[in-house]
Amino acid sequence: MYFVILGTDKPGVRQQRLDTIDEVATYVRDRPGHSGINYYCGGPTLDEEGNITGTIIIIDAPSLEAAQAFMDDNPLQKMGLLDKVEIRQFDWKTGRPD
Repeated sequence: MYFVILGTDKPGVRQQRLDTIDEVATYVRDRPGHSGINYYCGGPTLDEEGNITGTIIIIDAPSLEAAQAFMDDNPLQKMGLLDKVEIRQFDWKTGRPD
């Protein structure tokens, strides 16, 4: 099942967020402890001035619980930088990698 993960940063975490970019990229690329997760794409969301405001990730996971566990272990979540996280099942119709 495909899932879209949308995370919104807490106010005032800009520098911490910038400091974790490489760690987050490594986590989603390597998915330690989450071998059943396939990562497709993702990155920071931006405001009108280009400042990071959150994150978006598209994954394939065996269940909503697996997607939640993957996000729970994300450095952004572990460091408490995200104010809100939504995980939605995604019916990928166009541009899907096969």
